[in-house]
Amino acid sequence: MMKIETERLYIRHFVNEDASICFEGWGTDEHLGDFIMGYPMNMDQMNSFVNAMVKNTNAWVIVEKESGACIGYISFDIPYQELRIGEIGYVIGEKWHGKGYGTEAVKKMISEYLSKDRLYLIEAKCNIDNKPSLNLLEKVGFIKDGVLRKRRIDKNTGEYRDLVVYSITTNDK
Repeated sequence: MMKIETERLYIRHFVNEDASICFEGWGTDEHLGDFIMGYPMNMDQMNSFVNAMVKNTNAWVIVEKESGACIGYISFDIPYQELRIGEIGYVIGEKWHGKGYGTEAVKKMISEYLSKDRLYLIEAKCNIDNKPSLNLLEKVGFIKDGVLRKRRIDKNTGEYRDLVVYSITTNDK
């Protein structure tokens, strides 16, 4: 199993046995549902999610070294490999918000995917109301490309919200 390491994290591919640690780490987080459809999850949903991620060689579990806890995941969608353009997505469990883990993981993985010539450009899309994620993207070097009007729904109000598109290329690092 491939494992990538940072100062505080192990980032590795999913295995089927990860369902319970993912569920504990972030699967039941209510706040994640404010910006990402499908949260919180029940255990059956988490099993299905992990089974799908196991088949994706561009999906990674984020594990805190010190505790061994699964604190989130990061994945890349690369629909056309020949274009060398992909989209990043990530989740950090609520218990670990505000500690720099998301920044550490995203920074490491964009470096891995851009520097090893896997991708030329990485895109990220983020709900305009998700200020911590917008800040993270800017902190690691993503540049705002534009805003897609009314592409997300606020689950609490039913209002449509804007989606901000960012990208980073091999030339930006």
